[in-house]
Amino acid sequence: MAKTLTLALAAGGLQAVWVADPAWACGCGAMIPGSGGTMSVAREQAVVRFDGTTEDVVMRFSTRSDVTDAAWVMPVPNQATVKLADRDLFDELEGAQAPVAVVHHYFWPHGSSAKYSGAGGAMAAAPPPAVQVLSDQRIGEFEVANLASADPAALGAWLNQHQFTLKDSTAARLAAYTSQGWKFVAVRLATGSTADLNGVLDPISLSFPAKSAVYPMRLSAGATTAQNVQVSVLAPHRMDVASSPVPDQAAPSAFGDWIDPSDVGPALATLAAGKMFLTVYDATFADPSLITQDYAFTPARSDWVQHSTYDQEELLKVAGIPAYLIVLAAALLVLALFAGWVWRHRASRNLSVRTQ
Repeated sequence: MAKTLTLALAAGGLQAVWVADPAWACGCGAMIPGSGGTMSVAREQAVVRFDGTTEDVVMRFSTRSDVTDAAWVMPVPNQATVKLADRDLFDELEGAQAPVAVVHHYFWPHGSSAKYSGAGGAMAAAPPPAVQVLSDQRIGEFEVANLASADPAALGAWLNQHQFTLKDSTAARLAAYTSQGWKFVAVRLATGSTADLNGVLDPISLSFPAKSAVYPMRLSAGATTAQNVQVSVLAPHRMDVASSPVPDQAAPSAFGDWIDPSDVGPALATLAAGKMFLTVYDATFADPSLITQDYAFTPARSDWVQHSTYDQEELLKVAGIPAYLIVLAAALLVLALFAGWVWRHRASRNLSVRTQ
């Protein structure tokens, strides 16, 4: 449970930052290691579920960290509720995207092969007048606060006063969201927590009202390393990318198909809450400074299905019988019939000769 919230809170879309000097960012949120240590995210995965009025975001991260205390901040379009997520979700998601076999039949028996192809204190302290604490709660070993502010400087000051030590460059980027009326989820380890912040962290979920499906990325422009982000979108129909974090960089999908709750694991079925279309985008942004937009998704023109595939060879059979055996049997039968005809023909000629 300690690792769980660690992950999800990055779900909103700020950058990961070092408290000391250089900054490290991810597409998920501002991660702030304590005690002058470092923390980085090697892999970021998110599932976005959008039903037209509500968006759920579930996050999971693989981190490298040498700290025992940390905080997180992330922007969301509206006030969010936060809860722990099922740790089996991403394994089930991977299973749902399993490659599909493209069968190639062969006639004569031989060795088969398969070739894959791509496809500190309480967080309820009184804020400055320009910052509102919409809610605060404890989840597991974490304290979570929902914040609202139209003043990025005031928001940055509040965060710094509450042990969310942001670099000036990161705090300045908050304006990209405060100007649009976005809210912020701030999370940190509760006092006395012994959570392990190194390795694959358990996921958590954020849920908030939304008019369209988005995945915040603009604050990732401060990252100093390439950003690898996989976003899986569950919606009533296939979803296209309406805006990519880097405007000139295409964001092709890696997978697309219907998810039937009866055919997937319970964690994915619960999140889908009915038959939904799953579209997966997996992209690496080599130069984060070019990121100027969030991921935005819109319904596609058609629900076309997309799978990665692998070649699979199978012996050709007819009614469960190897075709080559049927052909051999037929050939032997023809030969036997021909031999019988020849024998009868010769016997008939010999009989004719004797009677003369």
